[in-house]
Amino acid sequence: MSIIRILFLLISFALCTFTLKAQEPSAPSIKALHTYATKNGISPKEYIFKLFEQSDIIVLGERDHRDTVQYDFYLDVLADPRFAERIGYIYTEVGSNNMTEEVNQLLQGTYPTEKDFIESLYTYYRKSETFYPLWEKYNRIKFLKGLYDINRTSSNKIRLGLTDCKFSWEEIRTTEDYKKFWHSPEVNDRDSLMCTHFAEMYARQTPLNGKRKALVITSQPHAINHSQFFRRWNRDYRTQGWWMKQTFGEERVKIVLMNWFDYRLFDGQNFPMTGKGTWDAAFELMNCCPFGIDLQNNPYGETAFNGVAGGSALFIKNRKWQDVADGLIYDAPLYDHVAAWGIDGLIPKEFEPEIKRRTELYWKVANPKEETIPFDVFINEYNIFHTYPAVFKSKEDVKQLIQKVLSEQQDKN
Repeated sequence: MSIIRILFLLISFALCTFTLKAQEPSAPSIKALHTYATKNGISPKEYIFKLFEQSDIIVLGERDHRDTVQYDFYLDVLADPRFAERIGYIYTEVGSNNMTEEVNQLLQGTYPTEKDFIESLYTYYRKSETFYPLWEKYNRIKFLKGLYDINRTSSNKIRLGLTDCKFSWEEIRTTEDYKKFWHSPEVNDRDSLMCTHFAEMYARQTPLNGKRKALVITSQPHAINHSQFFRRWNRDYRTQGWWMKQTFGEERVKIVLMNWFDYRLFDGQNFPMTGKGTWDAAFELMNCCPFGIDLQNNPYGETAFNGVAGGSALFIKNRKWQDVADGLIYDAPLYDHVAAWGIDGLIPKEFEPEIKRRTELYWKVANPKEETIPFDVFINEYNIFHTYPAVFKSKEDVKQLIQKVLSEQQDKN
C-alpha cells in the first residue's frame, strides 16, 4: 500500500475515532434479516428496473470510490437493452460538468480499431475529469470503456452526464488560481451544485416513450437523503439526495444504497460491519445470492445508519437506514470487494511535466505545511495498476469475522 494511500486513509478516518462510542449500530437478528431478504429480495438488476416503473430518477449510492466490483453490476444494468430503450441517460458524480459534451463524443465515436479507442480514451482521461491532478480510480476507466462497448453495439446510444464542479487544468496556471478554486463556494456546496447540474441536463433530455428517466451514480455520503445543522458553517448542510428529493419530489426520486460496512465507525483497526455483522451473516446464509429490497418497515430499514453526509465529514446521528434511503442492493460479499487504482501506461514520459505541474499546485494548496512533494509516489499511483481489499482486511479475515457472528448468534439461540 503506497504512502499516499496510507496517509489518505489515516486522514479520512482520524475524524471518525472520537465518535466510536457515540452510537452503536443496532443488531437485528440474522434470522429476521435472512427471512425478509429471502422472501422479498429480487435480483438487483430487476429491482432497478422495477423502481423505474414507479419512479423517474434512481440515485445509486456508490460505496468506496475505488471499489471496482460494484461496476460489474452498474455495467450489467446499462448493457440490458431495456436501459437504452426506456431510460437512456446515466449521470455520475465523477466528472466535471463542462466535459459532458466531450465525453459523449468519445463514447459515441467510431474508431478503426480497439487500440484507436483506447488512445482516444487515455487522451481524454489525461485532461482529468476532476479537480485533482488525475482521477486514479481504475473503475472510471472500466466504466467509460464498458459504456463505449455498450454504445458501439447498440443503435440506441446511452448518454452520460457529468455533474461535478466545472473545472479545467488549462485554466489553472498558478497556486493562487488553484487555491481560489479549492476554497470556492462550488467546492464547499458540491451537493446542491451536483443536483443543479443534473437538473439542467435532465430538463434537456429527449423523452423516451413520453417520459424522462435517469440513473444517477454518486457516492453514498452524497446519495443519502439527509439534512442537518452544520456548526462549522453555521447553517444546514443538505446532501445531494436530499436536494434531488426536494427538487423532483419524494416519489419521483428513489435512493438505493450498495452494501458496504459502517465506515464511520472504522478506526483503522476494527471492522464494524453493518448491524454488528448480522447483515453480512444473513447474506452468507443466502450463499451470497445478490438481491435488492425496499427499506421501509423491515429489519434492514430499521437498522441504525452510521455514515457521513456529503463531503462535509458531518456525522449522522440517530438515523436508521429507512430514514436516509429507499432501497438496498447486496451485489457481493464484503470479502470480494476490491479497491483498484492506477492505469498502466496512462502517464508516458511526455506527460510527466504536466502531471508534475498539477501535483505541485495541488500539494501546495492541500498540504501547505509539507515542503517535499512526492512526485514519484503520485506517478506510481496513477501509472501502475494496484489492487487491495476495499474493506482493508484480507478475504480470510473477513470471512472469519462473519463466521464468528454466525456462531455467536447461533449460541444465543
